[in-house]
Amino acid sequence: MKTNVTAGETPEQITVSMIDQDLKDGVSKSEMAIKYGIKPWEVDEMFKHPFLKGRRPSKKKPLSFSFVDDVSMTPDGEETIVDPNQVTLDQAIDEAIEDVEEAKNQMQETQEAILDMLSPTEFETPEETLLEAAQITGIPNGDTMSDTDDEEELKIDEDTFEL
Repeated sequence: MKTNVTAGETPEQITVSMIDQDLKDGVSKSEMAIKYGIKPWEVDEMFKHPFLKGRRPSKKKPLSFSFVDDVSMTPDGEETIVDPNQVTLDQAIDEAIEDVEEAKNQMQETQEAILDMLSPTEFETPEETLLEAAQITGIPNGDTMSDTDDEEELKIDEDTFEL
């Protein structure tokens, strides 16, 4: 498949494998001169290398569809049709591992959320505890037992507290 060539700076090194890839991509000699920012005669010099001598750019035309090879050869030389969407055992194992890891992470997140709901995030201060106790006992806010005027509340049933 031919690629668009843009003018570039001359690299420090141009390798045979770079030129080979350009030929496979359908880049012509004149386009290589533009791509690498070199003179056409320098490209001709590169093509004197034994690997590149006589080579031409590939002229593959792109297909308008995806062409999938679904035929494979068995060891005894028979052709078999293979489903291109078939999953290998390694792919199935990798997918299962990913699914298990995802489920494990979701379970940990759920467990953390439950723990957050069950454990209090705010603790009562002693003042709040005293206010709640005052509401339960009916003693006015901030008063102590000695500050109350009602002596009947202060009387202790002697039978109850015998030692």
